[in-house]
Amino acid sequence: MRKQRQIIYLGWQGFDNFGDDLMHRTWQAALADPLVVAVPAGRRGFIAAAPRFAAHWARRPRTENVLLLGGGTTIGFADWARRTRLAMACFGSQALVIAGAGAAASHDRFALSLQAADWAAWRGMRDVALLGVRGPITQEECARHWRKTDVIGDPALLYPVYAPWRPAPVPRTALGVCLGASPTSRFDIPTVAQAVTAYRARHPDQAVRVLQLCDSDAPVARALASRLEAPVIAYDGNVPATMRAIAECSLLVSERLHGVVAAAACGVPPLPLAYATKCDDFWLSTTGHLPTLRPEATVDQILEGMEKATDPLHAEAVSREVCTLQEKFKSAVDLLRQWQEHRIDTQELVRRQ
Repeated sequence: MRKQRQIIYLGWQGFDNFGDDLMHRTWQAALADPLVVAVPAGRRGFIAAAPRFAAHWARRPRTENVLLLGGGTTIGFADWARRTRLAMACFGSQALVIAGAGAAASHDRFALSLQAADWAAWRGMRDVALLGVRGPITQEECARHWRKTDVIGDPALLYPVYAPWRPAPVPRTALGVCLGASPTSRFDIPTVAQAVTAYRARHPDQAVRVLQLCDSDAPVARALASRLEAPVIAYDGNVPATMRAIAECSLLVSERLHGVVAAAACGVPPLPLAYATKCDDFWLSTTGHLPTLRPEATVDQILEGMEKATDPLHAEAVSREVCTLQEKFKSAVDLLRQWQEHRIDTQELVRRQ
């Protein structure tokens, strides 16, 4: 009798963060699997889930599983190496699968001030299927510190491909703006507000909406909305509703990375407000260029960026590259489906990265 195969998903869930939930929902749809055994990240989460582990081990003779690290900026960090090893031990996982995850650049002082790197811990992991990474920066860091791999983009690019999707009404009449980062926005709120106001003066048919994609962004979102006299659309755990709100935009100016990813996925011109190299990583994967806007950006620079983002030739080029990445990522999904359906074994999954 064949053992039942199960994919254990490792990520941040239940923290009202749109990006984390969007990646999780994308994998659920892509693998036609509820992935209900999402491992809580952090020691307290693992302790709280002890009864779940006990139930899982009771079923172990009839099941086998792999651990899926399904995105986010996780590769290379010491904390994520520890969480990964702990999750694999708790669930008895036969392999670790990585697809579309990212790493911080070695020179990213901001990201590395929040989490320490430990590439030796990643090199020490066995039975790893590295099926591709988010962007060229992660690809370079992996090649330098660990192993070579391909760029396949961010998992969330596949949400409109696999999840039930209703196109946005045409024409799109909303101008979306999103500020927020960990621990708070690195951009100047009055500067961003002035740029958006100037853009709207040129395009008076666009109604401004402020998107709050994480609970921690609420103070920044309220301050920005007050200056723009615009409504705040806050993420409340409903991924499809937030995707529809983004899809209704003619442009999304976003500091949150997965605001940019979601916009690109559903054909909305995105403009990244890049505060860390994870933003650079994704933008390089879709354009081949670094983002131009940094936290010190001026009103004129942001306004210029908004006009360029909506240029038809530029927007079309981004859309073409998104389609290319979606096709690449489908290969990783197909391998996992082959494993689910017993068409390949675990070692073949690891070998065919």
